[in-house]
Amino acid sequence: MILIMIIFDHAQKQETKMRDGDDSAGATQLLRRRLLQLLGASGLLPTVLHAQQDVVRMVVPFTPGTTPDLCARLVGPHLQQRLGRTFVADNRPGASGMIGMDTVAKAAPASALLFGTSTMLTLPFVYAKVPFDVLRSFAPVGMIGDTNFALAVHPSVPAKDARELVSWIKAQGAPVDYASPGKGTFQHLTMEWFAHLAGVKLNHVPYKGSGPAQADVLGGHVKLMIMPLHVAVPLAADGKLRILGATRRERDAAFPNVPPLHDAGVPGLDADAWYAVWAPKGLGAEPVAQNNAALRAALSDPEVQSTLARQGVRVRPGSPAELQTATQAEYDKWGALIKAIKLPLE
Repeated sequence: MILIMIIFDHAQKQETKMRDGDDSAGATQLLRRRLLQLLGASGLLPTVLHAQQDVVRMVVPFTPGTTPDLCARLVGPHLQQRLGRTFVADNRPGASGMIGMDTVAKAAPASALLFGTSTMLTLPFVYAKVPFDVLRSFAPVGMIGDTNFALAVHPSVPAKDARELVSWIKAQGAPVDYASPGKGTFQHLTMEWFAHLAGVKLNHVPYKGSGPAQADVLGGHVKLMIMPLHVAVPLAADGKLRILGATRRERDAAFPNVPPLHDAGVPGLDADAWYAVWAPKGLGAEPVAQNNAALRAALSDPEVQSTLARQGVRVRPGSPAELQTATQAEYDKWGALIKAIKLPLE
C-alpha cells in the first residue's frame, strides 16, 4: 500500500509538471491513469485517496539545510503527533522562494503548510511578475522565531566601527563592493538600507548562495557582507573578519558585546529575518487554530528550542493575528525602502 501511495503521489506531481508544459512527464501521467483503473477495480482507490488526504506537505521554498528547512523538520514530528496527520518536508527552491510559495498558493487548503521567511514578502518589489499575492494568497498560522545579523568586513578594511566604515567608504572615490547570497535576499536589502541611511555608495555583488559570498569576503575579494550574527561571531574570534555591528536595533542577549548598528553610527537601522508558517488561503479558522496550537507546543519543547538557538534562531511564537500584523508591517517597511532606493525590478 505504501509503495502504491508513493507511485500515485509521484504521478500526481508529474501530471502537474505536464500542465506547466513539461512533456517529459507524459509517461508518468499514463502510469497514473492505469494505476487509477487498477485501484478502482480492486476497491483500494478510496483507501489510497483517504491516506493521501492525511498527508500534509511542509513546503520549504529553499534548499535542504537552510533555516526554514530546519524549522520544518524540527516541528514536523510534533505537528504529526498532535494533529494525527503525516507531515512531510517538501523542498521547492528557486526564484527567491517564489516557486515554493506558488506551490502553496495553489494547494488545497488543508494539504500544505508554507515554512517561509520574512524576506519572501519583498518579492513584489524585486520581481516584475509574481503569480500570487504575498499578503492575500495565504492564511497566517504562526510565527517561529527570528535571527539577528551582523555587518562584517574583511580585516583589511581599516574600520573598527560603523562610523569609521562610513568615512572609509566615502574616501574611496568609487562605490565599494559588497557580497550577498542574491538579489532580493535579506542581506542584499539590509545592506542597501545601510547605504541609504549612511549616505554612501555601494556596489552589489550577488552570489548563488551564502557559502560562495562568505568565502569571497573571507578571502578579501569583496570587503563587506551582512551575515547571520551567530555565524560571524566565531569567524571574528578567529580573526578572519571584523564585526562592526548588529542589524537588529535591540541588543542581542546572546551576543551582548556586539552593538546594534543603530547605536554605532547608523541610526534608524532595525532589521532581522524571521520565520513563520502559513497555510493556503481558505483554511478555516478552526484548523488554523489547531495548527497554531500544535506549532506552539512544538516550539515549547526544550530540544527544539536548543537546536534552533544553536542555529541563531530566537524562538518567538505568536498567534495567527500577530503573524498577520507582522506580515503587513514587514511588507510596508521593505516596500518603502525599495521605493526610496529605486531598486530596478527583475
